[in-house]
Amino acid sequence: MPVALNQPKLHLPSSPSHCAGRKCSDIEKALVLHLLHEEPQCPSRLLLDKIAHSHAPLDISVRHLNRLRRQWQLNRPKGRPRHTPCHRPAAPSADIVRVQPRLPYVGVHLFAHWLDQQGAFDPIVAQLQQAIAAHREAHPDDDFALLHHRDETLRRRFQALFFAPLFGIDRLTEFDTHEHPLATMLGRSYQSSTLTPFLGQLERIGAHEVLVPTLVPAQAGHLIYIDGHMMAYWSRVAMHKGKITMRGRIMAGSQAVIAHNEAGQAVFVEYHPPDRHLSRVIETYCEHVVAATGSTVFVIDRAVNSLATACAFTHRDWGLLCMLDDNEHQGLESFEVSLEGTLDEGIQVYSGTWKAPKNDDDPRHFVIVEPQEGKTLVYWGTAALKAAVDVMEWPRVYRERTELQENSFKRMIAHGALDINYGRKKIVGPDRHQQRTREALEASVQTAQQRASQKVEALDEQRAKVAESASKGHGKRLEQRQHTLGRVEQELKDAQHHQAHLEAQVEALGPPKERADRDFRKQTIMTYRTLLLENALMAFMAALLLHLPSKVSVEGVLNLLFERSGACLETTAEIVYWVNTTGLSRPYRGLLEEMVDGLCAMDFRHQGKPIRVALKDMPP
Repeated sequence: MPVALNQPKLHLPSSPSHCAGRKCSDIEKALVLHLLHEEPQCPSRLLLDKIAHSHAPLDISVRHLNRLRRQWQLNRPKGRPRHTPCHRPAAPSADIVRVQPRLPYVGVHLFAHWLDQQGAFDPIVAQLQQAIAAHREAHPDDDFALLHHRDETLRRRFQALFFAPLFGIDRLTEFDTHEHPLATMLGRSYQSSTLTPFLGQLERIGAHEVLVPTLVPAQAGHLIYIDGHMMAYWSRVAMHKGKITMRGRIMAGSQAVIAHNEAGQAVFVEYHPPDRHLSRVIETYCEHVVAATGSTVFVIDRAVNSLATACAFTHRDWGLLCMLDDNEHQGLESFEVSLEGTLDEGIQVYSGTWKAPKNDDDPRHFVIVEPQEGKTLVYWGTAALKAAVDVMEWPRVYRERTELQENSFKRMIAHGALDINYGRKKIVGPDRHQQRTREALEASVQTAQQRASQKVEALDEQRAKVAESASKGHGKRLEQRQHTLGRVEQELKDAQHHQAHLEAQVEALGPPKERADRDFRKQTIMTYRTLLLENALMAFMAALLLHLPSKVSVEGVLNLLFERSGACLETTAEIVYWVNTTGLSRPYRGLLEEMVDGLCAMDFRHQGKPIRVALKDMPP
């Protein structure tokens, strides 16, 4: 008879010692203890019925439960239960403070404890209290709830907004329909009827401006990467529109211009209407970034590629790294170059200037990357960039944009609610689309008028020549001049027709119109929330990876740890979290075991109590 081979069992981390036994797990025993401390006189059979109705039923007999009660000195005396209050006996296990046998989002609870230990929310609360004090001084007659919030209330409500994306809550209305563990994390739960007014009151005190310092780390970094993120917005009101690339059409919306340092930490954000090109606002935006971070070396994509931008940055002594468009050069033939070195895979790097400069005041220095196969890439930078970064590093520094910003945007869309619109207020102003169209048409009308005037002068001159030839009796020359006169008359008619057509277009625009822009204050506050969350996740990942033998991504931690359920047991000496492994394959279970061991090695605490983490195969 064949015998099935026994598969080797995975090595499980040792569970915390708590009345070890075989018939009952630690969490089940902690649950029984918790119920017995609440109602010591409850009969064992009735206690098992209560557990079966509120939790998963315990697979133990009444006899075994009585043995445990006798061991814990919590057994009920014989006879009918007394109605007089009785004192809870002192037992070896009486140090239990709190038992949570079913706890969703265990990883988020651990993340919250780590943030509290780091004091992550202290600067935010301090900045909000300063904004509240400033608002009280500027508007002494205002009176709303936020002006009277204590530090703890501010902290809890901002934490509710902060952790919401990790619970799958993108919009505030989803607090009313989604299950979330805020009650176990913050001590109380919240719904949209509380958080929506809270966000509106943050808008009133100008939180979108005071949160800027909370985003900038102590070391802002040497390089600043800048990129824009477009979001579509649907409205029946006429609004300014821009090219929302994710939709492939012209729509209203918003453009978030976000700055990251070289470590990938977001340091600044501003919102602009989608019809304003990045090149028109980049200089003012960089002024704000320099004021906030002190960094003056920027890496920006080809959206700001222009000679005017290079001159503006050079005038301010700022460093800028950008790229030329492919239609602006003919490869190495366009430059006076010298070989700087060779990168991996035989890619040669040259540096130089224009061979035939189009403008004598061009301050750009070029680095040309010539691969063995593929197109030539041309980077350009200002003098300040060349002094700060070696030219051989320019291609690598520019390529890091993809991971630091574009991939970061994708992650924040996935688990940070970056793509959600907040706030419906609109600011009505002049129609910039109409203004730009009118300015362009008026410039064309002026050019057409000048051309028509030139044609009138040419016609008069040609008529004079025809009259001269007729008076002198010319034959062939008269015929040629008459032919030229007909052609000039036709050109004048065409010029006058084109001028009339342009004037009709200007007239068709009508009187000045109005269009709306979004009020970006709420949007900016919630984007700061998203960036703070992303920065905190990156810092948590950096601390965790120091104790992991394997590499793991943020998405892996979110899926394997943050989104899993478990249980929690708090005693007077420690806090123990169990993470359920139900449904995990063997490789993923091993990876989760490494994460749990890494969390234990991080040695973080809550209210002075050490936090321990273990795996649990089955839910209680």
